[in-house]
Amino acid sequence: MADGNREEDKLNGRWEIFQDQPNHGWIEWHGGPPPFTDGEVDVRLRSGRLIFFRHPLWIGQRPGGQEKWAHLGDGLDFIAYRRHPREAFGHAPNEALPF
Repeated sequence: MADGNREEDKLNGRWEIFQDQPNHGWIEWHGGPPPFTDGEVDVRLRSGRLIFFRHPLWIGQRPGGQEKWAHLGDGLDFIAYRRHPREAFGHAPNEALPF
């Protein structure tokens, strides 16, 4: 799963953060409530899209306020996530990030 995005990880600066973790930090997700409620995550959608560096409770959007981490069988399902180690980012919680 993660090997397909190795080049993208190198381009966006995440390779150094996750290079020594199994599967480059990606953890398969089969639906349910968020696995944690703080920190930042990257998620991979069933559609193939990647969403980077978001709070686990504020990431994504489902029509009608449906649970974002649930599996509904569409392209918006989160199929994998990886949690960022807090020490990897030296910014205050409300500081703007230069993306």
